Amino acid sequence: MADDRHSKAIRKRLEQKPPGERLTLEEIRELKKIEAERVNDRIRRGIRPEDQSQVWQQLFAKGRLLPANRRRAAKRYLTGLTALNLNMKGRTAPCWHSTYLHLWENWTWSGDSIMDTTHLLGNRGVYDATNELRRHAPDTPEATHAASYERAVFDLLHHYAVLAQPVPNLQAHDIDHEVDFDLIRQWINESEYLPGGIKTAMLTWLRV
Repeated sequence: MADDRHSKAIRKRLEQKPPGERLTLEEIRELKKIEAERVNDRIRRGIRPEDQSQVWQQLFAKGRLLPANRRRAAKRYLTGLTALNLNMKGRTAPCWHSTYLHLWENWTWSGDSIMDTTHLLGNRGVYDATNELRRHAPDTPEATHAASYERAVFDLLHHYAVLAQPVPNLQAHDIDHEVDFDLIRQWINESEYLPGGIKTAMLTWLRV
């Protein structure tokens, strides 16, 4: 019983933890317990596509740990300002610096210069952008994926909220004409693994 109370106290502390503040060792251990509980719960009820986070896809299949030679490689996608400068099918890019898209070295990849959010959203808002990218870089490999404008903004807000830094070179009022802020708010509010402080920081930026 005492252990349960201690665990609940740690989780409450995590919910109220300011963005960017370093985690303690016991908080890290508690986060691992939370993830283990989530995985076990999903196994018991049956795995759904939305449950299969990047970690899940790399390590598990039907609740069983895969041997290293059968683990799936993490699927990266273009995000951040790169995605916001790319015209999507039927949509116009909200940013206006597409001229640099022909330079691969300028592309922003999930899990590289911006933190990956697959554990939060899965593949929501990620699409095959091969054709769109080939207008700028003809040698773009097949099945190169990119974030939708909404996913790109979510990724940016999450990244800089975790770092407790302002989002550089981007203002909400500059892109709200083309980006569905309501959908981003929905993703933020529905994410059970976003700490309260991170959610608040992300939602604050979206106020136009």
